[in-house]
This record gives sequence, C-alpha cells and structure tokens, in this order.
Amino acid sequence: MVKNIFYVVLGIALGAGLGLYLGWVAWPTEFTGATPAVLSDEYRREYAHMTAVSYANDGDLQTARARVASLNWEDDNAYYFTITMDAILRGDDETAIRQLVQLADALGYQSPAMDPFLPVEEQPDGE
Repeated sequence: MVKNIFYVVLGIALGAGLGLYLGWVAWPTEFTGATPAVLSDEYRREYAHMTAVSYANDGDLQTARARVASLNWEDDNAYYFTITMDAILRGDDETAIRQLVQLADALGYQSPAMDPFLPVEEQPDGE
C-alpha cells in the first residue's frame, strides 16, 4: 500500500516537473504582435492615459492618433473621449485630466466639461 502511494506521488512530481520544464524552458509561450486591443478595459484606459501623457510631452499628434487607433474600438476617438469624460466626472487627478483633455481637444472633441481644463489663450494687450 505504501509502495503504491509512493509511486503515485512520484508520478505526480515527475509529471509536474516535466510540465513546468516544457512550459517554461523548452516551449514557452511568446506573444508577438500584440496590440492594446487585447487589454482589459482597465488597462486600455491606462494606455489611453499614457498616450495623453506622451502627447503632452512631445506634441506628436500623428503618433497619438496611431496609439488611440491601436485600441481597435468601433470608434477609437469616441472611446478616447469617453475615457476623458469619465476621468472628469470621477474627479481624477487634475494633471491627468488636463493631459487627457489636451489630446481629446487635439483629436477634435469639445465639451463644456473640458473647458476648465484647457489652457487659457492669452489676449493681446489693448483688447
């Protein structure tokens, strides 16, 4: 009886060890060509915020548009606008909201809710 239990435990240990070796060393899973579209909604929102931070730093609208498009949503810009409005309504960090709003405005979306977060244009003297 003890001998049978020993062989069962030995078989399970060898099987687990072989499985781990094959899965992690011999044939590990490799993701290539993955896009932000495969992310869950929480991480898509984080990606959208990182895109806004990047745009705020470098002002490269073409790259920002490509990054927003990589979300592969039905209407990527509208999805980005929704993320921006959600951040405003939740009362997220003001810097984060300003970055999101700046990119949303550059993508052509305007809303009265965004106005307080847009940079104020200076008026020339005498006007």
